[in-house]
Amino acid sequence: MKAVLLLKSFMFISAVFSLPSMAAGETNCFYISLKPEIIAKTDALIKEYGKKKNISFMTHDAKSNSLNQVFQIDSDFKFADSTIVITNDTTSAQNAITLSKKQKTPLVFSLIKPLVSFLSYPKAWFVGPNESQAGFMQADMLHEYIQKKGSIDKNHNKILDIVVIRGEKSNPDEITRTTSLMSGLITHGHILPTLSDTYGNWDYDEAYNIMTIQIKKQGIDNIEAVVANSDEMALGALKALQENGYNKGDSDTFIPVFGIGGNNDAIKAIDEGKISGTVIPDLDTLAKITIELITEKNLTEQKIRETYNLKVENRNVLVEYSEKKNF
Repeated sequence: MKAVLLLKSFMFISAVFSLPSMAAGETNCFYISLKPEIIAKTDALIKEYGKKKNISFMTHDAKSNSLNQVFQIDSDFKFADSTIVITNDTTSAQNAITLSKKQKTPLVFSLIKPLVSFLSYPKAWFVGPNESQAGFMQADMLHEYIQKKGSIDKNHNKILDIVVIRGEKSNPDEITRTTSLMSGLITHGHILPTLSDTYGNWDYDEAYNIMTIQIKKQGIDNIEAVVANSDEMALGALKALQENGYNKGDSDTFIPVFGIGGNNDAIKAIDEGKISGTVIPDLDTLAKITIELITEKNLTEQKIRETYNLKVENRNVLVEYSEKKNF
């Protein structure tokens, strides 16, 4: 009897202490910041899918400090079996590639494409939104809005007088989003240049200041639309418009505003009829593919294309955007 009890006790203790071995492994998540809503949403989805595969995560928030992120990667990289990085810092990205090569572990750059090449390391990938699609979709929505309203040419100059608010100067996402926006508007037959084309650095307050200046400079009656590279900047522009009596529910005092990102406050403003539209990246698919890339050794570009019907080239996986509009 004692032997049976001892055996059962041994089996129980063995089961308890063997639980960690069930995990698929440890994954380092190095984020330049968790403050942006889109990064926080991406992180939550990555953790949701990762836990289904028994992955344990070690999360590092650099709090928008590049030196912090470099230090975190250098210090903690060795403690994990795979790595997910969201960064706009070239040194952090290069360090992640170098250390992944050394340890021969999977590496996924998520959401923000690194400004350094990772193609020399076959286990490194990028999974992020198709930024070219985002700009074209903004152009499509603005064109659709104009067709629905008949015309928004308030000053009858036959030019589409819009305020464009870009992200950070020379940022690849800013360049791609704006270039595709302009190309899309020209394809639809709209005459440019724009009233204003300014850098808002992805920031709510800077966009508010830009819009306030343009309202004073151009006259609010001469502004026919606002298109921003992000929802945060679209919301900043909205604040300036509302302070001047616009976009509060009266169709006679309304200027269409379009953003990118799917920010919760922007979605609310669209539902309330204060912002006309945004485009939202498929973060769910982004997170799912990110987890597959760090767990499935034989995952190929062709398999991702066939499974998800996405654009995949040179280990760059681009997820789709969808529209959210109200007009």
